[in-house]
Amino acid sequence: MATKTDTKTSKTGAMSTAEAGRLGGQKVLRERGPKFYSQIGAQQGKDNNPGNFANRPKDEVREAAAEGGRNSRKKTSAETKK
Repeated sequence: MATKTDTKTSKTGAMSTAEAGRLGGQKVLRERGPKFYSQIGAQQGKDNNPGNFANRPKDEVREAAAEGGRNSRKKTSAETKK
């Protein structure tokens, strides 16, 4: 059942956001099969993004943050010419 927030323009016959999502999910299931959903579900919760600070050692994150702080306080060449 579509709620008031789900529908974009139901008076014109356009589909709701929920309906569009449901149809998209069904299409992916038809094209890729249930194994695809098993594979992406298995990836959830794994630390497979080394660019994410949450997946790095704390000392490495602390050093990167300190370097960012130091760089943010440096004057740029445009600021030194004033």
